[in-house]
Amino acid sequence: MVQETGRETEKEFQMTVKIDYSSIPRSYRDYLELMQKEGEYLAIDDEVDWNLEMGAICRLADETLSPSPIFNKVKDSPGFRAAEWGFTKSGTPGRPWCRVAPNVGAPLDSTLMEIQAAYIHALENNPVHPPKIVDAKDAPCKENKWVGDEIDLEKLPVPLQHAGDGERMLQSAGVNTVQTPDGKWTNWSINRAAVHDKNTMKGFWIETQHNGKIFKMWQKKGENMAFAIAFGVPPVCAWQSASRVPDYVDELDVASQMLNAPIEMVKCETNDLMVPATSELVIEGIVSISETLMEGPYGEHAGYHFPGKKYEKPRQDVTCVTFRDNAIIPMAVPAVTPNSTVIGISVCNSGDVVLGLKKEGFPIIDGLATIESSGSWFVLRVKNNWHELTGWSLDEFMNNLGKFIWWNHLGGCFTKVLVVGEDIDPEDPLAVTYAFAGRNHPRKGVWHFDDSPKFGVGTEAYHTMEDFLGRIEIPGMETKVVSDSGIALYSCIGLEEHTGKPKPEILTFKRAWPKAVQDKVLANWDRWGFRTPDPVLQKHASQSTPWVYFTKSGEGETGRGA
Repeated sequence: MVQETGRETEKEFQMTVKIDYSSIPRSYRDYLELMQKEGEYLAIDDEVDWNLEMGAICRLADETLSPSPIFNKVKDSPGFRAAEWGFTKSGTPGRPWCRVAPNVGAPLDSTLMEIQAAYIHALENNPVHPPKIVDAKDAPCKENKWVGDEIDLEKLPVPLQHAGDGERMLQSAGVNTVQTPDGKWTNWSINRAAVHDKNTMKGFWIETQHNGKIFKMWQKKGENMAFAIAFGVPPVCAWQSASRVPDYVDELDVASQMLNAPIEMVKCETNDLMVPATSELVIEGIVSISETLMEGPYGEHAGYHFPGKKYEKPRQDVTCVTFRDNAIIPMAVPAVTPNSTVIGISVCNSGDVVLGLKKEGFPIIDGLATIESSGSWFVLRVKNNWHELTGWSLDEFMNNLGKFIWWNHLGGCFTKVLVVGEDIDPEDPLAVTYAFAGRNHPRKGVWHFDDSPKFGVGTEAYHTMEDFLGRIEIPGMETKVVSDSGIALYSCIGLEEHTGKPKPEILTFKRAWPKAVQDKVLANWDRWGFRTPDPVLQKHASQSTPWVYFTKSGEGETGRGA
C-alpha cells in the first residue's frame, strides 16, 4: 500500500502549459477574429429577431456545442451587431475549452485546471501595470456619441432572451464600473440590468457583492451613484468582471497582471469613471439611491425560470452612450449548464478561491466550481498529508475551511464544498461523483454553517424564498436571512477515525497491478484486438459531447404547467 503525500505529488500539479502573453487578444474584436479563424464562431448575415430568436440561437449552440453566433443584422438595430459573450464550451474534439484559454494566453487544447494554473501563475508572478490613459479622440469607443434626446437603448440589439422574461436584458455580459465615494476603490462586476425605456435601466445591487457594497456607501452618503457599463471589452477585463478578488482590490490592476501589460483606458463623458478604450459600447449614467422600478421575471443562471419573481430594483438613468462604428454587443443567455454565464462564473471565480485559500495557508492543491453543477459545487482538492502539515483534526480542518470561505467574498457563488484528495481531478465529473458517493459519510462527514454572513448564490438560493429575499435586499421590504440556505462542506477525505492513517488501495489498472504485469498486457493489447484510448481526447475529463438531457422536451411531465 502506497500513500500519496503532498510532497510527492506537488510536481504533478505544477503548471504544465506555456503561457504566451502576447497571444492574449487585446480587444473583443481581436478575440472574435481569432475564434472565427479557429472555427469557433459563426457569423449570421440574415436578419435575426431580438424577440426570443437571438436567445434561442445562443441556447441551441450551447446545447449542441456548436460554434457561437455573431449576429451581423438584428431587427430594429441598424448599425449594430451582437455576439455570444465567449465563455462557452466547444464541440471541437480535443479542445473543449479553446474559447476560454485565450483569456490567459494558454494553448487552445488546455484543460480548465491548466487554464486556472496559468491564471494563478500570472497573479503570483506578474506586477501590476498602471493603465495607459488614452485621449478621447484616439479611443475607438468614442467614435459615436448619444446624449440627451439622442439616447435610445431600444435601438441597440438587446434580446428578449427567454419566453416569459419581463423585459429585454441589456447587461448580461458587460463590465459594470462603480467607485467608492472617496475614490479609493473602483470595482468591476457583471450584474444584470434590463432596459426599462429608451434612457432608463434597472438592475441588481446586492450588498453581499462588491457593487452592492459600494452602492450602500453612496446610500449612506445620501448621493446617487455614477456608473458605466462597458460592453465588448478586452478578454482579461471581461474575466475580471466575473472574478472574486478581495475587497478594495481594483480588478483593473489584476487584469493588467493577466495581460502582463498596461491596459488602455479612457475617461467617460459624463462622469469621472474610466473604461477600456477599445470597448464596443459604453453606457454611462446614475443609479438612484431612492427611486426603484419593477424588474423581472428573468431566466436565472442555474437554469430555471420563476414566473412570479418580480421585485423593485434601483432605477438607472442613462446620461450618455458612446460606441464604435458597427459595434458588437456581447450577450450571455442564462439557462441549464453549459453556457457562458455558468462557465464565466465558475472559471473566473475558482482561481481566486484557490489563491485566497493558499495565501491563508491552507494545504490545498487546486479547486473548481464545477460546470456540471452550474457552479454550485466547489470541488476543493487538498494534500493527502494535510493533517501532518497542519496538526488539525478533521473537524478543525473542515470548520477552518468553512469559516474562511463563507465569511469572505470568495464564497458568494457556491453552496456546497466537496473536499477531495489528490487523486480526484476537480474537472472530472466521473471522479467527483465517485469520490462523493463512496468517500462521504452523509451524517458524520458534513459540516453546516448556519450563522454565515455570506451566502453562496447557487440553486439552493431558490429553494426558500426567505433566504432569497433576505439575500437580495428588495428595496422597501424588511427582509432578513433566517436560515443557512443549504450551505455545507462535505468531507470526501475520510472521517476523524481515518485521519493520519494510510489511505486504502485504489483498484485501477495503473495503481493496483505490478508494473511488469502492466507492461506485458500493454505490449500485447493492440495485437489482441483491444481498443487503445485516444490520448488527445482522453486528456479532457469533460468530453465534447452534447448532453442527452437536452433531447427531452418535458412533454408529458407532471407539475410543469401548460
